[in-house]
Amino acid sequence: MTEGVCRVTRHFVLVSLLVAGLAGSVSAQFVVIDPSNLANALLRYSELQQQLAQLITTYQQIRTQYLLLFQQAQRIPVLMSSRYRTLASPWLAFTAADAYGTTAGWIDAANTGAAAAAAYALATEPLLSYGGGLSGLSADEAARVKARYDQLQLADAAIVHGLQALGALRGHETSVETSIRNLEDDAYSSDPAFNTQIAVLNKLNATTVASARLAKDGNNVLVSLLEQQLLAETDRREAAVQAVNAHIAFVNDAGPLLAATTAQTTAALTSFRIP
Repeated sequence: MTEGVCRVTRHFVLVSLLVAGLAGSVSAQFVVIDPSNLANALLRYSELQQQLAQLITTYQQIRTQYLLLFQQAQRIPVLMSSRYRTLASPWLAFTAADAYGTTAGWIDAANTGAAAAAAYALATEPLLSYGGGLSGLSADEAARVKARYDQLQLADAAIVHGLQALGALRGHETSVETSIRNLEDDAYSSDPAFNTQIAVLNKLNATTVASARLAKDGNNVLVSLLEQQLLAETDRREAAVQAVNAHIAFVNDAGPLLAATTAQTTAALTSFRIP
């Protein structure tokens, strides 16, 4: 038993005896005090005091947390839809003149991505076939002609791929803009249901998905541009190689050819006589 409990017990016994003495003078009866029961009652009272102190501490913690959550739940004191909303930049449909009906398919493919190969073939000059003409060329010349021919086919494929990617992006623009507009409306909404913690997380997830989709579309455009850039670099490389090869042939073969051609020129001029 603690010193405080013992002190309180002694005081309680003394008070009880005093009260009993006063009562005995009136009714000649005594009140019997059980010290063990009194000690247990005081111990329970001390425990209740400790529980009360713990409850007060818990209440203060919960109140502090509530005030923090309440502060975090407050909206900024502005109308977000009018303060932060930006105007969308429209992606206009591709239009062009079609005087002789050869570019209508291209225009449609540039807006929808549909039938890009057929549209490109209609709007460009067709690449003919050598057929049996290659048989009359030397092996080296035939190899160069075949490589150049196939490079033109690669260029055609890259342009068709770029046209198809561009048309698909423009064709999906309306759907993308609608989704972004809906996300913008939800983000600027003052409805409490759209501003709960779960609602905010859902909007963040939707933003992440939309960003990933737009990044993928951007990568498609970059890939198409890279394909065309690679073909352009290939064309420049082929031109440079042809120039170097021509110079090599000139250095190695021009001297002997010229010498063989002009070998008899001096003798012919000096021995020439007018009849």
